[in-house]
Amino acid sequence: MASRLLCIQDEGADTLAVHALLGQGGWTVKTAGPHDYETLLRLDVPDCVVILVQQREVNVLQMLEAIHDIDEHLPVIIVLVQPGVLQDVVQFMKAGAHDVVVWPTETPHFLRMVEHAIHLYHLTKRVFLLENQVGGWRGRFDELIGQGAKMQEVFQMIHTVASSNATVLITGESGTGKELVARAIHRRSQRGKNPFMDLNCGAIPRELLENELFGHERGAFTGAERRYLGCCERADGGTLFLDEICEMEPTLQVKILRLLQERTYTRVGGTERLSADLRFIAATNRNIHEEVEKGRFREDLYYRLNVVPIHLPALRDRPEDIPILARWFLERFAQKLEKPFIEFAPDVLELLVSYQWPGNVRELENVIERMVVLNNDTRVRMKHLPPHIRKAQRRGDRLRHPAQVAVDAQSILPLDLVEKYAIESALEKCVGNVSEAAKRLKIGQATLYRKIRQYGLRN
Repeated sequence: MASRLLCIQDEGADTLAVHALLGQGGWTVKTAGPHDYETLLRLDVPDCVVILVQQREVNVLQMLEAIHDIDEHLPVIIVLVQPGVLQDVVQFMKAGAHDVVVWPTETPHFLRMVEHAIHLYHLTKRVFLLENQVGGWRGRFDELIGQGAKMQEVFQMIHTVASSNATVLITGESGTGKELVARAIHRRSQRGKNPFMDLNCGAIPRELLENELFGHERGAFTGAERRYLGCCERADGGTLFLDEICEMEPTLQVKILRLLQERTYTRVGGTERLSADLRFIAATNRNIHEEVEKGRFREDLYYRLNVVPIHLPALRDRPEDIPILARWFLERFAQKLEKPFIEFAPDVLELLVSYQWPGNVRELENVIERMVVLNNDTRVRMKHLPPHIRKAQRRGDRLRHPAQVAVDAQSILPLDLVEKYAIESALEKCVGNVSEAAKRLKIGQATLYRKIRQYGLRN
């Protein structure tokens, strides 16, 4: 996949020559102005940013601060199109610019500079991921577990957004770990030592939810004998996590919108406007686009919340993570309950990988805990599994690849698609063991690694 560049240009910059030069590097280049570059960055963080400066009025230092607020490691190269601004070079470098170039410049030198910046950024990301895999379980990030490509993307997004104060909207089915993502963002942010308040909008009666959010004054209603501080006040300086935000009734959605816009609120029964120094994170297991279209969720509130979206995949969509999750839970519960379990029988692990897990990671965790509580053994065997999972095996209720469905329907798939599904199936049956999968597919291990990369089946 080609590396991505974002080229920020002021209104007076002559960018044709620079664009033509960047095009020689084989990178994907997007352009933005000095007023809309932040939106593009938050939607899709590139591998390098190039700022073209011709007008001295452009606030480059402010741009650098905003870019590094989104990703502190993102390299920024400044190209000075206007001559006579060399006195700014030192200032830009001190502010965090990767390099500063005076235009025109030598083509090979400029291309090598950009390539070096991109290479350094990729190395930094790899080191970051490795640092979160050493000293414990490989694939563990904070309290989240996952070594597949989808979860690694989530981990990188958490790392990127944590350093900013941007509002985050986390989506995903129940049991995928949305609260864990919210807590990870909070812990890794500058607010990490301040309160983290989580409020489940679906678990609190609607008539009490406003009181829990904003608090109330003494005498606000019958039984209000003293002032009550709501989550907004108790989380001051920290993070407010609104789980299942789509369960909130429309009248309260208006007040949340005002809170996000003005960063102020009023206690129930009060008149004093209080300021809210909060970082907002929201989550939902519903399809929020459908909720907006059906009029059940305010569109303006959705756009306020959806500054940085993070989607958590269902467990059935990342079967490569099931073995590591299962082993993690087994080790944790065996140690906690002082049980001798140390491993899974191969047929059990194969069934766990192929089971659909409608309850996602939470269901897997509960299943492993139940097995450890009710049994004593060194190995998890088929008899230890809950009846509904064993019945699913007998019924054949396993994940079926589209290739299998297509064969059942007597349709014909392209050969490369059949090959992809065959490799996916082999990796699942071999629980991610590439060497064993290659033997069963009767191809060389190097060939299998190449095809895994080709089809994007792993990192």
